[in-house]
Amino acid sequence: MKTLNLKIDLSKLNLGPEDKAKNPVEVAGAVISNVILNYAQQVRGLDEKERRQFYKISDAIDEAKKNNKDEILLEDDWAGFLRKCFRESKLSPNELLRQVEDLIIGLKDN
Repeated sequence: MKTLNLKIDLSKLNLGPEDKAKNPVEVAGAVISNVILNYAQQVRGLDEKERRQFYKISDAIDEAKKNNKDEILLEDDWAGFLRKCFRESKLSPNELLRQVEDLIIGLKDN
């Protein structure tokens, strides 16, 4: 199991009014979901195992938002999938993406 911290510094970002109303966990969760979906588009979809990993990661993020937690637990294969999506997706760099990538690089073992 690995622990993913979802705390990012929103003060460094130039966000629109809609995103400024969100908490850091919501913003980080949206970035993670979007990167996975971007990866899926680039590889023309996800196989069943990857889809299930996406659902479980999304559920863990939703649970963290609901319970006001700023970290989630990931199975090792979910963490590997998440790293793979960030590594293999073609993305335009920006400060928000950088912060989320740093969180994923810094995944801690439990």
